[in-house]
Amino acid sequence: MTCVDSPLGAVTLRPLSRFPESGVDIAPGTLLAPMPGTVGRIAVAVGQPVRADQPLLWLEAMKMEHRITAPAAGVVTELPVAPGQRVDAGAALAVVHEDDANSQDSD
Repeated sequence: MTCVDSPLGAVTLRPLSRFPESGVDIAPGTLLAPMPGTVGRIAVAVGQPVRADQPLLWLEAMKMEHRITAPAAGVVTELPVAPGQRVDAGAALAVVHEDDANSQDSD
């Protein structure tokens, strides 16, 4: 902790971690928004099986469409966004529960 006095008054400064913990546990298979943007379109529904690298939705940001794809084969278990919805960086876009049969084949 550092204390600083100036003509404007005293201020106490505390050092912060360079990479702070978010404090939020993220479920495995959760896809997070890489940047702030708007959900353009959604190509899947909850309960739908998907394959690895299949497009799930498109995020419109920085005058471009960013394709959000499935990290592995599995089933979409959550889809907490809708077309036209604005999201912040790090917001959950979808959750894909990895297919147990496929994960055993890769061992």
